[in-house]
Amino acid sequence: MMTAQDILKLTEPKNQNLPKISADSSSKKYDMVYIPVFEEAVKNVEKVFPVLKKLKLKGEKKESHDMVDGGQILRVRGMGKKSEMTNRKIRRMFGQFYLGADSIKVKKIGAFCDELGWAYFAAIGIHVAALNPTIFKSKTKLEKVPEVGLINPQFKARATAVRKEIERGINMAEGKNLMRILGATPPNILSTETYAKVIEALCKRWKVKCKNVSKKDLKKYELLNAVSEGSGHDSKLLMLTIPVAGSKKSTVLVGKGLCYDSGGVQGKGSYMKSMKEDMSGSASVLGAILNIKKNGLKLKQATHFLLPLAENMMGSRAMRADDVWTAGDGQLVEVMHTDAEGRLVMSDAICYAKNHVKDINHVFTIATLTGSCIVALGEVYTGAVCSDEILAQEVVKAGKESGDLVFPGPWDLEFDDNNSPVADVANLGEKDRDAGWIKAGFYLARFVPKNKKTGELTAKFCHFDIAGSIDMKGNGASHRRKGFNSGVGVGYLSAILTK
Repeated sequence: MMTAQDILKLTEPKNQNLPKISADSSSKKYDMVYIPVFEEAVKNVEKVFPVLKKLKLKGEKKESHDMVDGGQILRVRGMGKKSEMTNRKIRRMFGQFYLGADSIKVKKIGAFCDELGWAYFAAIGIHVAALNPTIFKSKTKLEKVPEVGLINPQFKARATAVRKEIERGINMAEGKNLMRILGATPPNILSTETYAKVIEALCKRWKVKCKNVSKKDLKKYELLNAVSEGSGHDSKLLMLTIPVAGSKKSTVLVGKGLCYDSGGVQGKGSYMKSMKEDMSGSASVLGAILNIKKNGLKLKQATHFLLPLAENMMGSRAMRADDVWTAGDGQLVEVMHTDAEGRLVMSDAICYAKNHVKDINHVFTIATLTGSCIVALGEVYTGAVCSDEILAQEVVKAGKESGDLVFPGPWDLEFDDNNSPVADVANLGEKDRDAGWIKAGFYLARFVPKNKKTGELTAKFCHFDIAGSIDMKGNGASHRRKGFNSGVGVGYLSAILTK
């Protein structure tokens, strides 16, 4: 069985069989070249590839031509209007191009890159697409992957700038692929204990301070511990800290780390498969830290990343509906349903931050939290619940810029019906089928720092629900292979936390 060291090896790009990506001003040395053609840029493409003039291209989406010119395969694809391209579409287009060459054994692939700024997203798309789940298999002979060149005659004069964009994209893809590899790791391997070892080793690699909270110090955090009562693995809490010189305020980011979620004694039925991915909120946080460190991004203020790890299983000691447990800040929480466990571990992580971090003015949480969010937004958008309108706008902007879209739900206290007749709060709303993903955000908000007199939040709060946007079942798409999640969250978390 794999060990923590084996998992760590898989997280290193040199062991992931990824293609080398470079910039080039000429297409001559490539066995195959992908040429996206846009309606507004047909003449530009024909100038670079004169042989295409005879095709009388229009750049319309229905256009698709494969031709051989001097022994070189040219794959020409109409992409419609360039003005309609987004960062998300650019990234996916290059991923699709790369996977499209899978069936043809070539040594070097070229892809025409219309603009310098696209090189960043091209590199992300290619390395995310290239990650292959066969790296987990016992006897896999890794085939040599083709090199990839991003082609544009203008790159000759701007070689240094293009190389920097490609390097930035490769680092971002490494963060996304870290999240995807951890999410795909089988739950009998990635237990809470093993995951904690992996996180500690990653922090050592990145030179990030990491505190693995002792079992004794976790005793008062009953919500976190209760979730693992039916498991043979103890709950864990790790706090990673990146200080910022002169920072007087602190940001807290909590990522859900359910190494497996059976639903507890009330179960999940046919929805249990793929619940190894229920720790992907914590993995997205790790991916963001990797990207921040490797790309040299500057945090806005001191940031504390809290990763609560647990395993929600069935058993004679497992928590039950009707149980009442005490959170780390003293609030009593009634368990209405044992499959609403993610919010329990995250609320206790927020409590730990309140008890150990001074001057918190921002709290973010990210999790595969509710089926309700999947029903509402499908696999396209991450659902967000933000206490501040300006923060919600920043979150939407970060989503568009990163290519991982975010949709903010309304912030209205009328949604908060997480009430209990015998405790201070219930872990499920009274009418949870109605806007359950929004109500889950309001449950978490009950633990965010507040003014003791007014009860108003003293920290801006935003919760991200990635249950739909992550593709938990690893179904894959034309731009990424089956077997991994989408790597969502790494991009917009990086953008929100940094200058």
